[in-house]
Order: sequence, then C-alpha cells, then structure tokens
Amino acid sequence: MGHTVTLIPGDWIGPEVAKVAKAVIAASGVDMTWDEYSIDEGGISPELIDSCKRTGVVLKGKVYAPRISGALPPTVQLRKELGLWSTVRPVTALPNTDARFPDIDVIVVRETSEDIYAGFEHEVTEGVYEAVKITTRSACERIAHAAYQLAQQRGRKKVTIVHKSNIMKKSDGMFLKVATETGKQYPDIETEEAIVDALCMRLVKWPMQFDVLLTANLFGDIVSDLCSGLAGGITASPSASYGDGIAMFENPHGRAESIVGTGSANPIPLLRTSVLMLEHLGETVAANRIDEAIKVAYSNGLDTIDQGGSDGCTAVQSAILEQLG
Repeated sequence: MGHTVTLIPGDWIGPEVAKVAKAVIAASGVDMTWDEYSIDEGGISPELIDSCKRTGVVLKGKVYAPRISGALPPTVQLRKELGLWSTVRPVTALPNTDARFPDIDVIVVRETSEDIYAGFEHEVTEGVYEAVKITTRSACERIAHAAYQLAQQRGRKKVTIVHKSNIMKKSDGMFLKVATETGKQYPDIETEEAIVDALCMRLVKWPMQFDVLLTANLFGDIVSDLCSGLAGGITASPSASYGDGIAMFENPHGRAESIVGTGSANPIPLLRTSVLMLEHLGETVAANRIDEAIKVAYSNGLDTIDQGGSDGCTAVQSAILEQLG
C-alpha cells in the first residue's frame, strides 16, 4: 500500500539530506508519494497546512527561524496550527561515534502545547518584560497518559517525572501531582520523580538509570539535547511530534550554512527520523531494515565529516543503499 507524506525539506542542507532520505526509503521498498513544500519569508502557507492535515504525516527538515519581536518561530507556529502536543525523542548511540555513553537508551516525552513556550510575553514597563508559563490539568493528563502508554508499547519499565515543583509549587506542582496520579493507572510501570537540575546531574553521571523521561515543554527541550549529546550528538536522537490524528517527524539539526552544496552534509539524523515515520506508517519491516543498515554501515567504518571523518552525503547514501541491497 502506498503512502502520501507532506515533505518540508527545510533550509541550508535540508534539500540535500531530504534527497538521500527519499532515495533510501524508495530502496527499502516503500511506495511513497511526496507532497513537497517550503517555508519562505511569507511564513507558513495555507496550502502547506492543508497538505499536512490531508496526509496526516509530515517529514520536516530544520527551517530558518528569524528572531522577530512578537512572532513565534515557524516550527512552533506549525505545531500550533496542526495541534501537535507531544514530542518524543528516543536517544540511542550509533556504533563508532565516540558517544560518551554508548549504551544509553532513553526516551524523552515532552509536552509541547503550553508552558513558557506558549508565547505570552509583554512589556510591563520600560525595560521589564513578563513571560507567562501556562500549565493546565488537561494537558498534564494528556501527556502523562502518552508517556505511560509509550512505555507499555516499547516494553519500558520506568517513567521519571521531571519537574521544578520545589520552586514553581503551583504549576509544576500540578504537573507532578497529575502525572503521579496517572502513573497509578499503569501498575506495571515504575514511577519516580526528579527535580530537573538534579536530573541533569544524574544524567551526565549515569544516564542508563533512566528509561522514559516525562517533561513539560522547556525542560524537555533542554533535557532532550543533553541526552543527545551524551549519546554522540546529532545522529543520536530523532524527533517525532504528535497530535490528534497527525504526526510530524522532524530533523532538529541542519543549520550549517558553510557546507551547503559542498557534499559534506550528514543525512543520518533525517534518516533516523524517517525510521520513526515508517514505524508510524506501519512499515515496520522497512523501518527495521533502514535502522539496521545504518548501524551496520557505522560498524563497517562509516565516518561522517561532521564527526571528524571523510564521508559526505553521497558516501553515506551509498553505504546505506549497499546494506539494503
């Protein structure tokens, strides 16, 4: 059965790595039609939103985010327009990538519809700005259920609730309380809680003690990148954002102006994100084949330029296609 996916290649090296992703997915045997759009200076077009809602699945590269007062970055705008409220980033290290913790295997589940990223900022008086942190019980319950259900689906044993309720006693206090109450509905999953700064210390010492990390928006943004760094960097953590009946699979990396058009780009981050997309589409066999091909290629000596090696975009594509046969 064929699939239609909305493709946003993104800026900088985005089109180059998207081309590799399309070639690898085709080689895996999946019949895919791409509905391709860009996000230009005019912002997110109604046609792009219509495509995303029609296909229900989006593959997206990193896009330029100009710092304009009063305007949210395009990616955040897109998440809001599509009603995406959960971002999931599984973090595992690839072979021979000099990961500080090669055995790390943690999933960060991040609520993305509210918190301090809700975009409510205003100037109280000259030189004084206020940003409003939004926390609702309904969103806390929704993301908590998503985290525990994901833990069950992936055979995980523990969910760690990440918070700062010792300081933000009402907002994070409710997040912790609601998530803890939700956890009781999943008796097969262990629940623990961790204050975010203490969590970061524990992560850099021994991340293998964690399984699924349940976080609000801001903390999830920081913690997921921390985990990625512990696992070797940009190749370690693909990203998927979910809403009701729609999913967007994102490459969180790709701003590399100096290498655009040089063939030096690393398509692995988008390829690993594509694996998540194929799993979502029910193409499990193809997803597993690509995932295994990536790991074997690295085990056989694939060494990308961004990691200090000499293999660029074409070499990566060839190595993966060779494994796919």
